Amino acid sequence: MKVRSLIALALVAGATASAGAYEIRVRFVEQVGLGAGAFVVLPGNTIDCSDGLARRIRVQFGVFDDANGAAPLGGYVGWNVGSLTVSGPSGNSAETRTPGRVNPFTFAPGGNGVPAADPFDAITGVDNTLGTQSTAWPVGAGAPNPALVRGRNVFVSTYEFTVNPIDVGGSNYSVTLGGNVIAATEWRFVGTPTPPSDSDEDGVDDTAGSATYAPFPTAPSAISGVLNVIVPGPGSVALLGLGGLLAARRRRA
Repeated sequence: MKVRSLIALALVAGATASAGAYEIRVRFVEQVGLGAGAFVVLPGNTIDCSDGLARRIRVQFGVFDDANGAAPLGGYVGWNVGSLTVSGPSGNSAETRTPGRVNPFTFAPGGNGVPAADPFDAITGVDNTLGTQSTAWPVGAGAPNPALVRGRNVFVSTYEFTVNPIDVGGSNYSVTLGGNVIAATEWRFVGTPTPPSDSDEDGVDDTAGSATYAPFPTAPSAISGVLNVIVPGPGSVALLGLGGLLAARRRRA
């Protein structure tokens, strides 16, 4: 049997963690295409897979103002010591990372979760975080371009996996997310920025400079969220093909 997990917060469809003077939120969305409108928010963090089709899921995080104060100016930095745990028997579904961490939240090496094999019943050790970022110092500007702030009062996609309910006529199941979220109070220079320069030595700057920033992190805050998956009913066998269902089952431990 799979282990049901809950880390730090109550088991709810979409979680909000208090971080003192702001809120940290997580939600699941379905990826349905590319560009504008590519992601559909799932009401109640529930996805209807009763047609038997696999669905691509994005995990989205954000830090938000609340009544006690504003979200950190540096925005969202990442999700670490993360876990995803699928409920129910091992043969009920075939969850896979597609690809797991989404750029640019790939700073830590080997942070896509363990074990590395897919399909997974449960993965731990996800390190889905940002690293440093570089910006230009344009010719004629008095300072480098600022660091890009992500996930401040808006959700940002950071991790993707696919749900694939293969146990036709089985029980609905859930995927539980746990771990910590880190924000940034600000982005600080790493070293000394390089100002624009005069490459042809005619007395006029003609080459842009650059700067590198690193996040000054907040303390980690625990987060939890649950994606509910509705499975195909018994009448779906003819549509899906029993052979395909059997072939797709993951190896049992």
